Amino acid sequence: MRRHPNGTFWGSFLVLNSLLFLPLAWTSGENALLPSLTPAPQSLGAALGQLFLRRTSFDPWRLSAELTLSLALWVGLRQKWRLWMRALLPLLYGLMLSYALYEAVAIGIYRLQPSVYAQYFLVRDALPKLLQHLGAQARVYLGVALGLLGLLFALWSVWRVLLDSAASPRLSPISRRVLNGLAAYSLLALALLGRQSAQPEAVLSSFTLKLWDNLQTSVTLYQRVHQWNDRPIQRLYDYSAFPLARKPHIYLVFVESYGSVLYQRASFTEPYRALLSELQRQLQAHGWQMATALSESPTWGGGSWLSYTSTLFGLRIDQHPQYLQLLNRYQTERYPSLSATLNDQGYHTVWLSALEDDLSEQGWQQYTRLLAIDQLIRYKDMGFIGPRYGWGPSPPDQWSLHWVHEELTRNNTRPLFLFTITQNSHYPFAPLPPLVQDWRSLNQPGEQPPAVDPQTLRLTTLRANYLEAITLELRLLTQWILDIGDANSIFILIGDHQPPAVSRRADGYATPIHILSQDAAFVQAFQQYGFKAGLAVDSLQPALRHEGFYSLFMRLLSSRYGINQLAQPMYLPKGIELDNLHLH
Repeated sequence: MRRHPNGTFWGSFLVLNSLLFLPLAWTSGENALLPSLTPAPQSLGAALGQLFLRRTSFDPWRLSAELTLSLALWVGLRQKWRLWMRALLPLLYGLMLSYALYEAVAIGIYRLQPSVYAQYFLVRDALPKLLQHLGAQARVYLGVALGLLGLLFALWSVWRVLLDSAASPRLSPISRRVLNGLAAYSLLALALLGRQSAQPEAVLSSFTLKLWDNLQTSVTLYQRVHQWNDRPIQRLYDYSAFPLARKPHIYLVFVESYGSVLYQRASFTEPYRALLSELQRQLQAHGWQMATALSESPTWGGGSWLSYTSTLFGLRIDQHPQYLQLLNRYQTERYPSLSATLNDQGYHTVWLSALEDDLSEQGWQQYTRLLAIDQLIRYKDMGFIGPRYGWGPSPPDQWSLHWVHEELTRNNTRPLFLFTITQNSHYPFAPLPPLVQDWRSLNQPGEQPPAVDPQTLRLTTLRANYLEAITLELRLLTQWILDIGDANSIFILIGDHQPPAVSRRADGYATPIHILSQDAAFVQAFQQYGFKAGLAVDSLQPALRHEGFYSLFMRLLSSRYGINQLAQPMYLPKGIELDNLHLH
């Protein structure tokens, strides 16, 4: 270091600076190790702007404003002023690196806008369950702790090298001028970009502005979830004036991790379209009509409860605190959700949750009141004794769906609304149960299949497992519809979100939604709103949003089955946005 302070300085600076951007480059799933100029620049100025100011790829070739300016200050200070900075600068860097890791998870994995207020509640409520279902053991926590300690020691060592080499009198004038030039560029870019320096696309990144943006986003979200009234909701989702003359059974099934990425990967698209053609022929041979579209989910890669609550409530719920506010508020009050509306129309409303969970009885009752459910059926109610698979682990979906229908139709004479979410296509997409002719044979004692550690699998294997899981899910759902459906049944199959690990940011938030019924006129009515006949779509442009489905479904249900078929409820393509419900 003493002989080569210039190489030591720039090498350690490059390592520390790159570490602030590598986590997001890695978690984004875009393999963005080199800058990508997209869209293609039309002029030299546009190219320079992407190189030095802002570009959409999350590559690590960016510059930290705070790291650069603090080092320039360190080099320019006299010796007596450096003592208090020697401990302060590594501490500042530790905060920046911690934020970079947090940002990589929020943006890179879950596509969430960083908000400490939102993510605090998400970690508090979801992380323990995630660790439980992943089967994290004590040695895993110990390994993580030791790894963090090792990382801290390594970073501290690099910082010592960096500061000592920067303070060396042998640091060349050229190195000093280059560092001052980078500091000048940082100040100029901050002036040009302003608040955009807080965005991950900015080439010059400001940790200070990121914190400020996070704070403002958190305050705004807090106001959104605590300062609104539901009078517009109660009015717009009041369907009491549209009684049904006929009441078909309605089955709403959220298909776990069923995303539009299936149309966007060469390894997925051909077998997926072939599968849809095969299933469509089977259904049509038995008189079933189908309409399909893509719907934009409020969440990506996880957070299924945000997806199905948005769909049932006709609200865009894309942050966990919003969900918690609804959960707490609608315990004594009644929210006019899809299940509540159908309940008021005389439907027996049922929620099937086949996933084993240690949630308290009080917690389950909270969910039941929120969703206006007559009957909650949980894993412990089902008497399943066979091998379980995948997430949870869980009973095979083929068995759960057939069992619950047989259970509900044994003595029930009311029209049925069943809402559930599948489990077997949940990440990590393996192991999978067999698809059998007699679903009852799955409930026999047997050896539990070994768990799969997705971290040990290559991406090609994960993708193959995902395609196999979706293929199984769609086949068993098709067989279920053929087994239990009749002329008085409506099935809605909708993806909750894109699959994690095998899709990426550029794939968007869209998921397939299928409407199936033997009533051709009812199914064809959806084609007026962007749906296509059959099980496949031609365009990747979403025709609707999850939060818009509630009003669309009630509009078409009332139009086809209502007493007054001339009057139709209003269709709200974006549902009702919480931003429009603030108290004034």
